[in-house]
Amino acid sequence: MSDHMLSQEEVDALLRGEAGGAAEELPDLDAVTRLFQRAFDQVAPLAPPIAGQRLETGQITAELLPWGELRAQLMSPLVAVWRYEGALQGVQLSVADASSRQQLKAYLDEEDPVTVLNKLALALSETLVQTLGAKTKPDISSYQEVDPEQFDPAPLRDKDTCVVLQLSLRGDKGDVSWLEVVPAQLARDMLALAERAAPAAEVPAAEAPAAPGPAAPPQAASAQGVSVAPATFEQLAPMPADPEPANIGLIMDVPLHVTVELGRRRMLVREVLELGKGSLIELDKLAGEPVDVLVNGKLIAKGEVVVIDENFGVKVTTIVTPAERMRNLQ
Repeated sequence: MSDHMLSQEEVDALLRGEAGGAAEELPDLDAVTRLFQRAFDQVAPLAPPIAGQRLETGQITAELLPWGELRAQLMSPLVAVWRYEGALQGVQLSVADASSRQQLKAYLDEEDPVTVLNKLALALSETLVQTLGAKTKPDISSYQEVDPEQFDPAPLRDKDTCVVLQLSLRGDKGDVSWLEVVPAQLARDMLALAERAAPAAEVPAAEAPAAPGPAAPPQAASAQGVSVAPATFEQLAPMPADPEPANIGLIMDVPLHVTVELGRRRMLVREVLELGKGSLIELDKLAGEPVDVLVNGKLIAKGEVVVIDENFGVKVTTIVTPAERMRNLQ
């Protein structure tokens, strides 16, 4: 047994639970915010229109809060849980309270706000994982109303620090906002993956070597017996700006099913049974709004309906990037 006597400071530290334990390492809040903002900005243009209009993404705000303190602030929220398995391990929460539902309901006619929130959460999660380059797919539960006092998603504990991000969509009828709650450890893992997945083009270029000093006079070179010859360089082949994926030629002749979606409408069984000759069905798209061009059911472009001879056609006005199209076709 050690004869070492504890000092009063060490006793106080033990009583506070600080002795022998390092402080929790917190993630870079600005870096986490930028990571989610990048994914969020990619989701909005690809998300389906809400009430015939596209909402714009707002600036994400973030803060660090213990889970217990955050839970005490929630009032009967809708919560969707993302459980990561694979390269990422942990739980992330999407939280929308009653005011969020009311904000979203102002943009909807018949569609359920919970259904729309589920679509947004799913799109954001898939885009975020693609941004990280992680070989994982989050298991996302649907939004469900929970009692904050009883909700305890393992392994979150009241003292665990979380990154709380507030996301918002902006439109003519006001902002629609909700929270993304990411435990500190999971946020650090995300940043580590994002750093490894960053393309080489984003790596700062090395400093240019210092300019050489003035050349020595020819007389000095010959005096020291140095042989001087003009420098020669090999011809550099031009690099393709956007190389095609390897072996893409093997699938060039594979047929794809291309469809153009003019619009959609949710109807009750009673309404469908009442349809007859001359019935009108109002779609969720406004007149003049671009139509969706789908390949095997995946959105690849938007365009305008035109008439070609005696047939209808589509003039493409907006197209998804090639990399995004390849992901959508998988």
